[in-house]
Amino acid sequence: MAGISFGGVGSGLDIAGIVNQLVAAERSGADARINRTLAQSNAQISALGNFRSAASALQRQMTELGKTGLTQFAATVQADAPFTATASDKALPGRYAVTVQQQASAQSLRSGAFASADTVVGTGTLRIGVGDKHFEIELTDGDNALSSIAGAINRAADNTGVSARVVTADGGAHLILSSRNAGTDQTISVEPIGGDGGLEAVRFTGSAGDGLTQIQAAKDAIIEIDGLTVTRGSNSFDDVLPGVSLRVTDQKPGTAFTVDVQADLDKTVSRLSALVSAYNATMGIARDVTRYDAATGRAGALQGDATLRGASSDLRTVVSAEVSGNPLGVLSAIGFTTATNGNLSLDDSTLRAALVDNPNAVEQLLTGAGGLGERMTAVLDGYLASDGRLAAKQGGLEARIKTANNDQAQLNRRMDRVREGLERQFNALDTLVGQMSSTSDFLSAQLARLL
Repeated sequence: MAGISFGGVGSGLDIAGIVNQLVAAERSGADARINRTLAQSNAQISALGNFRSAASALQRQMTELGKTGLTQFAATVQADAPFTATASDKALPGRYAVTVQQQASAQSLRSGAFASADTVVGTGTLRIGVGDKHFEIELTDGDNALSSIAGAINRAADNTGVSARVVTADGGAHLILSSRNAGTDQTISVEPIGGDGGLEAVRFTGSAGDGLTQIQAAKDAIIEIDGLTVTRGSNSFDDVLPGVSLRVTDQKPGTAFTVDVQADLDKTVSRLSALVSAYNATMGIARDVTRYDAATGRAGALQGDATLRGASSDLRTVVSAEVSGNPLGVLSAIGFTTATNGNLSLDDSTLRAALVDNPNAVEQLLTGAGGLGERMTAVLDGYLASDGRLAAKQGGLEARIKTANNDQAQLNRRMDRVREGLERQFNALDTLVGQMSSTSDFLSAQLARLL
């Protein structure tokens, strides 16, 4: 801890200023070295992080390409068709005739007219079924109006799929019950149990004398594909055509509409163009942070770094390597070209021609065994894994920062001791000068008296 200084009481010297200058001169060299180490290490970690981010994006592109396959498909539906169709990468090319004989619908029930939504209906228990499941609600005095029944149904924790609402029309208020799901296996039943008998007004079992009237019957969706009938409880058909999902939006019985499923070259070219962009972004960062620009005299944060130079070299090797046993052999055969700086470009027309002439060979070249995806994934894993080369590089940089921070702390402690020593010396000198000045004044006074 620094001592207290009254700077220059005896000598008139600016002791505090002198000590500050001496301490600053003492620590300037070490401070510069430590700050330089910290600045360089943090800049290198930032550059490494930028490369990691770009390489991770490239890795995700490769992983997605491997999961979904190269070839993308599109489903084209004839105009005015009562359905839509979407195709995935699992689709098979073909033309299909689809007829929607019946659209699926959810059952709806309506009560008779009540004076208002607040009209009391009755007490007791309502057992409400949906398909083969049911739940119950209790209605008691003070909480058994028409609106209360709708609220209790909607709030029921074990509600198995019924929505309730009250609609007030010119003739009065009506309770409307609707199944939340379409299909004949989602029909509604309402059975009153006990109570004062008032709940009979909302009974529905599909028999004569029911209090509720069916206003919309539960129906299954029925379609025909190439003359084969398919029935589903909803308007979705996801497991009929391989890789194609059909959604019924209307019904036009007896009229067939075509669905054409074909390879979508635009989607495939777009995916590979995005892959090229991700590759070039990765290579560009590696190039920028490791090079020295002689024209500007500026060096990248990781100039000459072996880790990122190695990554660039490994990626260039991957894109130029030949795939053994593939009739196309190399990426250049399908339109990929490597520039002198390592960037890739993709010729659209060459790729499209290869996809038309030999789609299987293109697929194998990019996503098959020994292909681009497998080789590039292996390279990227080696750098991006938790125990990979980038992690090792960053660990070394973080160790340098920790050492520099420790050096800074030690320097601060040493400079505190230096400051204390200088203050003691200058304060002692100041005291001595003050004493000598007092003695001089005394002697001068005595001499003056003698004279």
